[in-house]
Amino acid sequence: MGNTIKAIRWMLTGMVLMGIIVWFTMPSLMLIKYRSDLTYDETVSKLSETVQEKPDWKVLTVHDYQKATEAFGIIERTGSINICNPRYASKILANDADRGVTAMMPLAIGVYEDKQGQVYVSQMNIQLMGMMFGGTIAEVMGMAGKGIGEIVKSVAGK
Repeated sequence: MGNTIKAIRWMLTGMVLMGIIVWFTMPSLMLIKYRSDLTYDETVSKLSETVQEKPDWKVLTVHDYQKATEAFGIIERTGSINICNPRYASKILANDADRGVTAMMPLAIGVYEDKQGQVYVSQMNIQLMGMMFGGTIAEVMGMAGKGIGEIVKSVAGK
């Protein structure tokens, strides 16, 4: 009986430690950031152009959060570029069971400036996110993540 209790305690301790590790490492795994050598406007423009040059990729909207939030305080230049690959989206949307991920559509690339004026580009690690779903979603998010990664790295991943 004593060994069983010790084993259960060790198992619970391991689970708690694993939970703590996941809690602290997930943000760095789920968000990919790059430093841009371009200005904010140049980065947004170059990212938009690069998206349009890729087959099947489209820029849907460019958001200016600095302007949108100015009534509530002044922030540095911050925005996002909503992008879509209709070919990939159609694969997910074809299956009723997969449509729940529309909450994460369209995909976005973040662009922001810090208080020192350094520009950064950020993206969700949708390849990792897709793995949690499996099946078609994992396959499509893997392809989309690779495509977005190539776009972002060509502009800011130097």
